[in-house]
Amino acid sequence: MNRFMFGFSAIILCAMLWPSLPPLLLLPAFALSGIILLRRLPIIAGALLAVVWISIYAQQLLTWEPLNTEQDLVVRGEIISLVSQNSDWLSMDIRLLRSNSSELLSKNLRITWKKAPKVQLGEIWEFEIKAKPITSVLNQGGYNQQRALLSRHIVGKGSVKDGRRLSISHSVRAKIITELMPHLKLLDSGDLILALLLGDKSLIDSQRWHSLRLTGSGHLVAISGLHLSVVAAWVFMGTFSLLSYCSPQLGRRNLLLSAMVSGLICSMYAYLAGFALPTQRALVMLLLLLLLSTIKRFSSPWERLLTAMFLLLLFDPFSCLSAGFWLSFLALSIILLTISRRQTSASNIDLEHSSWQGFKQKLTLFWSIQWRLSLGLGLLQALFFGGMSPYGLVFNFLFVPWFSLVVIPLSILSLVMWSIALVVGFELSVIFTIVDLSLAPLLYAFTVFKQLPAAWFPVSDKMILVLAMNFLGLWLITHSVQVKWKLVSAIFLVPALLTLWSRLVPMTHDQWRVHLLDVGQGLSVVIEKAGRAWVYDTGAAYGDNFSYAERVILPFLNFRGISDVDYLVLSHGDNDHAGGAGKLIEAFPSVKVVSDLAEFSDINCRPKEFNWYGLDIEILAPKQAIGGNDGSCVVRVSDAHHQVLLPGDIEKKAESALISEAVSLRSEVLIAPHHGSRTSSTDLFIENVAPELVLFPSGFNNRYGFPKIDVVERYQLKGSDVLTSGREGQISVLFIHKQRQIKSYRTDLAPFWYNGLFRFGELADPE
Repeated sequence: MNRFMFGFSAIILCAMLWPSLPPLLLLPAFALSGIILLRRLPIIAGALLAVVWISIYAQQLLTWEPLNTEQDLVVRGEIISLVSQNSDWLSMDIRLLRSNSSELLSKNLRITWKKAPKVQLGEIWEFEIKAKPITSVLNQGGYNQQRALLSRHIVGKGSVKDGRRLSISHSVRAKIITELMPHLKLLDSGDLILALLLGDKSLIDSQRWHSLRLTGSGHLVAISGLHLSVVAAWVFMGTFSLLSYCSPQLGRRNLLLSAMVSGLICSMYAYLAGFALPTQRALVMLLLLLLLSTIKRFSSPWERLLTAMFLLLLFDPFSCLSAGFWLSFLALSIILLTISRRQTSASNIDLEHSSWQGFKQKLTLFWSIQWRLSLGLGLLQALFFGGMSPYGLVFNFLFVPWFSLVVIPLSILSLVMWSIALVVGFELSVIFTIVDLSLAPLLYAFTVFKQLPAAWFPVSDKMILVLAMNFLGLWLITHSVQVKWKLVSAIFLVPALLTLWSRLVPMTHDQWRVHLLDVGQGLSVVIEKAGRAWVYDTGAAYGDNFSYAERVILPFLNFRGISDVDYLVLSHGDNDHAGGAGKLIEAFPSVKVVSDLAEFSDINCRPKEFNWYGLDIEILAPKQAIGGNDGSCVVRVSDAHHQVLLPGDIEKKAESALISEAVSLRSEVLIAPHHGSRTSSTDLFIENVAPELVLFPSGFNNRYGFPKIDVVERYQLKGSDVLTSGREGQISVLFIHKQRQIKSYRTDLAPFWYNGLFRFGELADPE
């Protein structure tokens, strides 16, 4: 059975790296082969049946009527999460009520509603929505919303045009939230308490999230395997101690009763957290581990973990797309393996000193769990979120034990006492002041840690790989018995030494890259060479909390290991080109800004030339500062073999002026002017540039319909290859001597099936 579970789990995890899922027509052959090989080759059988299962699961989840790209729909759904809310917009997730008995899986939508009425969790509404695909911007280092939505079974997005409440909420959790929220809003850490107790993060603002990210402590307030494990441990120890005192038994009765009570309380806690998918997965793992730990059949810790992972992936193969899955599984693995390892030495306690030795062992066990949790969760967060706080490990060393011993138990006890008082008829919300006081050290630490230098350390993809291999090498060296295996294990340390050498001895590179980032309906280009960069435009910013500079450009630069930006060119003042300028300048205070925007400019856009690490940078236009699209800063980048033209949003008039001034426009690569609008890209302009490759910076399904079909055809008739950022995601062009390589996110950089272009309702077969 273990071999079957291993084969099944391994293939489900590997499927996250497949470019496509097998066609449905092949599934009967896979299923039949798996059944035939079940007894003789259980690993192969598990692998074949895993292929069948994930393909059927994807088919069931990702297809639903109507089969069209975008239209107004009337849907019925239950509100399961209030994602965010400001003065005008409400974002929420709804669970679609099944209209078809053939639908085996529940499906969710993420919808936004402008000037929404007051809504509550658990209410059932009928919505008229303008449906949209879940396809999102995709760039290296950036947040992959598309993958995150799929992991939560969100198969579409939409904006609400009208809504009608069909039924009020009968959820106990919703009533608790409604009753508690006004009281918690008055507390300094009320937002964190609400998240800790009920999994509702709607009160956490952007500054608080920023503090949690900088300190690497976001997992402390997101109900996961860590929280359920802490609750399970406290309840189990308390129940077992009480039963042992009141009714001592030599058998296993007290142990089984304690495990049952622990599982029941954890299930109630998960219900209060809204049974969100990450919480469900953590609960399933925990209940399985409790069950396997109490049955008489011997099983090693690895077998228990394998069984838990197998059943979880059987329950939901999409779960491994979520960072929460790995964080919860790692937390539970660390706790279980540490406890199992310590239990081996427990039988050797000297009877004369059993009391002292027992206390000492418990203290040692607690410390072992805490430092392993702090280190493991900190490193895993660095892998998923592209960076870590140098002080994050210290922060977690302090507050993981504090939350385990004080905050979580106090929060649960306070909620229980408040609920009992509410039933009796007393108002006892003041009790949460105690929990607020217990979180005061955390808030103080946020203030202190933010003031420390280098509070956030970005980790590039290469650095993550080096760190992983370094830790693997050190672990193998310390656990290898024979000297020859220690020497072989030392090979894993070589990448770290090479990285250190490259830092000490800078190397020159002849190659350079142009990255057209996917920033929706906007523009941002990064020119990279020798570990440094300059940026042309920053994409848009919306409100106080969203900027593509912060969400896309900075994570991309961190991912590439670029710590310095020498120049920032702002072509003109439109939001979709310069909206994130402030964020980028804040991140790189020494950057030189080339622009005609007075509030940012260090260098104007009058024609000039300069050299940047062997590349010729020519500012071609405008000759005088003018407003609007035709005032865009036109830049040409070249070396001895290649040229790239960045014209911003210039239109026909500016194109004609450039041609009449006999400016050399010929370029191998062109970033299409004005996103592919009909106001630009005249035949004469195309003839003068003669591009071999044209890149359109246009968002997928944007409201303007860019790039226009006739404009694309115009370039193709002239022999140009064309790519669009909204369809391809990030597009990177690598120049090496006379060669040119093109890589796009969806096709080359991360060509996984879940990163595909998901059109609304069109996925009849995810292959």
